[in-house]
Amino acid sequence: MKLKIAFLLLLLAILSPFPVQAEIRVDADFPGGNVKVESIDQENNVVCVRPDLRDTRGDYFYFYFRVAGAENSTVTFKFPEKSTNFGAVGPNVSVDGGKTWRFLAEKDYLTSGTKFPAEQHEFTWTFGPNDSDVRFAFGTPYTQSNWDEFMAQYRAREDVRFETLCRSRSDKRDVELFRVPYLGQGKPRFYLAFTARHHACESSASPVMEGMISFCLSDAPEAQWLRQNAEIVFIPFMDKDGVEEGDQGKNRSPHDHNRDYVQELYPSVKAFKALIVKESEGAKLVFMDLHAPSIRGGRNDFFYSHGPIEMKKMNPIWNRFRDKLAENQKDGTLKYEPKWDVPGRSEGHNSIKSFTGKNGNLSSSRVWVQSLPNAYFANCMEFGYTLCGNAVITPESGRELGRNVMKTLAEILKEDGAKEQ
Repeated sequence: MKLKIAFLLLLLAILSPFPVQAEIRVDADFPGGNVKVESIDQENNVVCVRPDLRDTRGDYFYFYFRVAGAENSTVTFKFPEKSTNFGAVGPNVSVDGGKTWRFLAEKDYLTSGTKFPAEQHEFTWTFGPNDSDVRFAFGTPYTQSNWDEFMAQYRAREDVRFETLCRSRSDKRDVELFRVPYLGQGKPRFYLAFTARHHACESSASPVMEGMISFCLSDAPEAQWLRQNAEIVFIPFMDKDGVEEGDQGKNRSPHDHNRDYVQELYPSVKAFKALIVKESEGAKLVFMDLHAPSIRGGRNDFFYSHGPIEMKKMNPIWNRFRDKLAENQKDGTLKYEPKWDVPGRSEGHNSIKSFTGKNGNLSSSRVWVQSLPNAYFANCMEFGYTLCGNAVITPESGRELGRNVMKTLAEILKEDGAKEQ
């Protein structure tokens, strides 16, 4: 009898003109994923979610989640109303499993200048019949797989080195170091170090680093000069665990990676400090830390640099860097306006006095570098998540910007090197 009933139910399902709607499923079980699912109303297609803050102190906005089982339906995604949840062009959407992305309100912004309302706390998406893996994120995600894909083109080169800085704090992952070795005679005149993702969620900085690397390894005259005069190292993921596990990273308790340059809680910070002190000895040390700012509005919708801290000798270099970068980037997709730059400050974690144990015994990477006797130039660059002036930020435009950042730096160092001869 039970078999007959089961057969009849199966037959009805097959013959029914109304297909059975699958249940909506939301998860973040993949590299970089981040979401807290509050509720899913299957009947009305409403999903309530929020960013997973984990060990973040205060509120933050990074999210990255996957939706399945919503084919042929329109779903509303609701976020907390007490926070600003989206950038100026809304959430980022991928319909191919995270391979390509487009911001939800990108078309509206490019055609009419209309920004996604800051006070809006929800969005809707209509899923096609084959949309079995649609992903939504605050910005454009960038994890280990993106780095590996970019690095594949350089694996066969003999003039680069793929190294490991250390193991991550969890001991689950390597923290990569990519080296462009000095090819000149004697000791290098300059030692260049570049870091990104001290704050795990700040993914817009990563394509910029890709662009910087591609310029260093190009045939441009300035790039060839760099390789003959400098040792160059790149650390793409200072908070490697946070990047892969989808953490906010910013304001991590008890403090994040970029406030760890006194206490050395994190292995990558301790290893990076030791590396720089040892390898840059006898050379002029140049450092740049790549970040992303806050959620939207003002300078957060541009890219900008931070001025030197309590070291007047670096101000002339910084000013030259700004002027040359504005010139080199004037025809680029992402416009650079020096008026958005932040002058150096001396309070809190930005103070070299932090190394005396004051100000909560915390300090940032660029301030630590500036405390070293051979520090020549140290800077922090902030690259917006969604907008840069009137342009929507993409990985391609980020790489273009990175190439010009490195070109600018090379031009300055080449000029300074020539003066010393």
